[in-house]
Amino acid sequence: MPAGRGKSLIRPALVGLALACITTGFWRFCGFMRHGGITNDWPWLYRTGLEIWQYGLPARDTLSWTYPERAWTLYQWLFEAVAAPIYAGLGATASVFVLCLFGFVLYAAAPAWVLARRGVQPWLTLAVGSVVLVPVGLNFSLRPMLATLVLLAVQWVWLERWRAGRLRFAVAAVGLAIGYALWSNLHLGFTLGLASLALFALVDLCAPRGPALMRQLAARLVVWAGFAMIAVAATGLNPYGWRLYGYIWELSHKSAMNAHIRELMPPDPSQPAIQLAIGLAAALVVLCGLAAWRRVALPWIALLHVALFTAMTSQAIRMVVWAGLAYVWATAPLVQALIDSVRDPARTAARRVVSWRGLGGLTVLALVIAGPVSAWSWGAVRVADCGESAHAIQVLDDTLPADARWFSSERLGSCAALVAPGRRVFIDTRFDFYPESFVLAWFMAYQHRRDWQGVFQRWHIDHALLADTAPLVPVLDRAPNFNRRRIDDRMLLFSRR
Repeated sequence: MPAGRGKSLIRPALVGLALACITTGFWRFCGFMRHGGITNDWPWLYRTGLEIWQYGLPARDTLSWTYPERAWTLYQWLFEAVAAPIYAGLGATASVFVLCLFGFVLYAAAPAWVLARRGVQPWLTLAVGSVVLVPVGLNFSLRPMLATLVLLAVQWVWLERWRAGRLRFAVAAVGLAIGYALWSNLHLGFTLGLASLALFALVDLCAPRGPALMRQLAARLVVWAGFAMIAVAATGLNPYGWRLYGYIWELSHKSAMNAHIRELMPPDPSQPAIQLAIGLAAALVVLCGLAAWRRVALPWIALLHVALFTAMTSQAIRMVVWAGLAYVWATAPLVQALIDSVRDPARTAARRVVSWRGLGGLTVLALVIAGPVSAWSWGAVRVADCGESAHAIQVLDDTLPADARWFSSERLGSCAALVAPGRRVFIDTRFDFYPESFVLAWFMAYQHRRDWQGVFQRWHIDHALLADTAPLVPVLDRAPNFNRRRIDDRMLLFSRR
């Protein structure tokens, strides 16, 4: 094959590889979303969001009969109020597909659009972002974390524009103030935004060189201190003010249940998606080594974000969503810089302009193929774990009096908010709301059968709705003061005689 023809085939081959990454990544990501995109937290988030529109922001708990007078800090109330009506209008299946598209835009399409203006080929960013979607899918879901992902990316672009001289300080500061005011009403992840702001400041403060070093350093220090103060001040613009910081401090000390909550556990290296994540991290280390060898400038801001979020992910898998976002912003520009470093400078300068129409058309085609294939191969959308228990919860709601004191798993308690909205529960998945001692007592009774009689007696429990595989079932079967009723092929209702 002539050399010229071989070179002419390289670009189509790379485009084909990128399309394969987009199709495969989106297909697998949508599979994760169909099975885990609507988590066990969503029922109470959804119910609370609808009630905010009806009754305003609640001051006390509206879901449990165990702590109805306990103050409830709805630090993510704005997300609930926005997301609940959208879900109500779309339904579960359409909401999950929108969630799939949202993830693709956030990790692939939007970075490709932004980085293309900095000389990074969009195909490259789309491919990297689509591959990253696979490990990210382990914890990406319809939860307030989406707000933090969006605002973290927006802050990134905003600060880069300011650093490039495209924004005046006043404009950048106002933008940050608006962003953090929204953020503190959407999710506690605004603390990650402040950490990101600190990393930007660190890199910028390490940049000054020359004879006027101290003057440059002092000027930059004043600017970044101003940004930080404005951001922190803006986080107080929420119904709870700066008390949110005290609430965050309290949450950080509620760690007794962490070892039993899957998303707070370290990653499991036996999972293929985690193995892919480890491979991606190793690839980035190799790329950094090549960049140092080729004397290519490293994207320090992005790399520090990757390092921070990867370290956090090693302790809790839930952080993989932020590590993945930073990975895309770090890796695509680094690969492009390495490619440019081995190219003839004249060819690099004359790089072909991307046809956004062709790019968009082929990408949409890949998504149109991957979406239905994902639905066919991964099955129906699962709404939390409520599908198998919905009938039993409805039977309980129809059978028991409104003030019945009933016991269940945290998942069943959460599902009740979706299936039987007026029914108060013993516990649900809001472990951060309930006293830690209460959660531990419930967990020991439900999972390990320790002092279950004490829990039932203390709370005057007369009924228990349990799956037939629940650890407490054999004990209640032997208890002389409880009758067992089988509701369906999976669920049992125990009632005191």
